[in-house]
Amino acid sequence: MSLRPYLTAFGLQWKIGLRYRIAVVAGLVAQMWFGAVTLMAYASVYHAAPDVQAPLSLRQAMTYTWIQQSLFTLLPLGCLPAIGDAARTGAIVYDLLRPVDMWNWWLSASLARLLGNAVPRAVLLACVAGPLAILVGLGAWSLAGPASLISAALALLSITLGALLSATIVMWWNILTARTLSPLGSYAVGTPLAVLLSGMLLPLPLYPDWVRPFLLAQPFAGITDIPIRIYLGTFIPGGVATGLGLQIFWLTALTLLGRLWMRQTVNRLEVQGA
Repeated sequence: MSLRPYLTAFGLQWKIGLRYRIAVVAGLVAQMWFGAVTLMAYASVYHAAPDVQAPLSLRQAMTYTWIQQSLFTLLPLGCLPAIGDAARTGAIVYDLLRPVDMWNWWLSASLARLLGNAVPRAVLLACVAGPLAILVGLGAWSLAGPASLISAALALLSITLGALLSATIVMWWNILTARTLSPLGSYAVGTPLAVLLSGMLLPLPLYPDWVRPFLLAQPFAGITDIPIRIYLGTFIPGGVATGLGLQIFWLTALTLLGRLWMRQTVNRLEVQGA
């Protein structure tokens, strides 16, 4: 099987993601603002209850927030916009006629869109929240370094798995869009699930004790929460191997089940043009 079509799909979506530089800057400003507001809230809570033994220290919670904000556009908030437009207009039939594996074709485009949006923002935010914050005297509120070089390497591996897992979840939203012929359902379902279960609203380690194992075991934790925990060197039940194992498990399970669902959807697909 030739990889050239899938690399082409990846390259096209990557260029589209890098084209809108103003959107990158605007997104960076918004994420810096929300990140700063979140940090002030954490500082107030931690200083009001200094004797409480929290799973994350204030410094760790701040670093968790900065990394989470930098990876916000890596979340699977809905379907690939091009597929949503194709499903609405009936142009999705062109993808059905391509002599390629449809799953890999859509997955390549979905992954490229996520990375094309996330990588520039992550690099810029890391520079602003890291060295620049320290230079202007905000070292206590800045992005902290990894727990160790090994943690940094494992976190990079985990982020890679998280990006693949996120693209696989986007594939599920793509299939839902092809099935319903509308992208609205994927955004209605995907956005709240991704934001809540990834730790974007509140770091997953800060939830009550009884719910933490369930939050760690669900797939959205593998997108950002597990990589951040590995980066910080914070506690993961079973260690780093458990975190990476959960990511691989969900990546494999969602791929196998997603391929089956895609096959059923394509066999029953009825295309109508807008």
